[in-house]
Amino acid sequence: MAHPLAAADSAMSRTLLRVLAAVRWLCWGWMAAVVAFSGEALVQPVAAWLLVAVCLGVASVATWAVRSRPALLLTPAWLVGEAGLALTLAVADGWVFRAGHVFVTSQDLGTEWALVVVMSTALRSGPLLAAALGALFGPARLTAALLNHFDHFDRRHFVAALATTIFYGAAGAISGWLLTLLLRAEAEIAHRRARDEVARVMHDTVLQTLALVERRVAAVDPELAATARNAERDLRNYLFAGGAAAGSLREAVSGALRPVVARFDQRPVVNIVDDEDWSDPSLFDAVARAIAEATSNALEHAQAGSIVVFAETRQRGQVFASVIDDGRGFDPGLPRSHHGIDESIIGRMRAVGGDASIRSDAAGSEVSMWTT
Repeated sequence: MAHPLAAADSAMSRTLLRVLAAVRWLCWGWMAAVVAFSGEALVQPVAAWLLVAVCLGVASVATWAVRSRPALLLTPAWLVGEAGLALTLAVADGWVFRAGHVFVTSQDLGTEWALVVVMSTALRSGPLLAAALGALFGPARLTAALLNHFDHFDRRHFVAALATTIFYGAAGAISGWLLTLLLRAEAEIAHRRARDEVARVMHDTVLQTLALVERRVAAVDPELAATARNAERDLRNYLFAGGAAAGSLREAVSGALRPVVARFDQRPVVNIVDDEDWSDPSLFDAVARAIAEATSNALEHAQAGSIVVFAETRQRGQVFASVIDDGRGFDPGLPRSHHGIDESIIGRMRAVGGDASIRSDAAGSEVSMWTT
């Protein structure tokens, strides 16, 4: 499963891939030096040099890919192949050296390559899979000991294998967790920059146009002037006042409904259950704005006399909300672009990994929204 935030075109991902490419060369250089200076300790020199050559090829291809096709280094095929190479190096360490090499202080056959594949997996698939991969290197060390004709295992040897398992498993979990935080922060910064750029463009065009319309038609068409004034105020609030992220679902919904209530001078009944101890401002914002759009539709198009808004946080990362009105219903199967449902409600919810459904008849409508 792909990490939801990892992408080869991410600046953070590209930087880490370049770092890992350099680490591959360091591992290869160290491995070549160990094989070259092992002397009589090396009992399978042909196999050892063959592994050195394979690692040289992998390091070369990875360096080329970082510059030309970075997405290649995050594909399942590449990760599985390099994980197989790293495990092979860990096992072969007990085969290419003379008996007694394992579990003593000596140079290893490129076992540091494990950190490269663990971090690559963390970038591609997150902490869980990276930790599971890292945990395989403990059993690989025991297998290397068997190939090294090691036959007097005691508690300390199993503890050493367990320590290897914990070390590489923890390396995968921690690096995956840190990368998740860094990639999420990078995405939020990019989103904020894009929002600021849009705000500047909108301020120079749309907001000034709405202000001009309001001034020009105030005397001849008060209703159009009021509409332009409300649209300008709502857009200005969204672009400039919306910079501070809501810390809870209750704050997000209240803030999104405020301009709707001011525009139509009608306050819906709102019930919010926000007991979960977590905060995802982007998710809260999407749900709150979808609720505001559904409420605005009910007031503007359905001419509802009563509107009930319900929203609650469920498990971590899950929200459910509904907007029920007693207004003039519509056929959800007919084209409904003027209701703002497809993009402002359904599209907004799907953008954060959720969905929405609409039920409507002569007695009113109900818009349900949820995240999974």
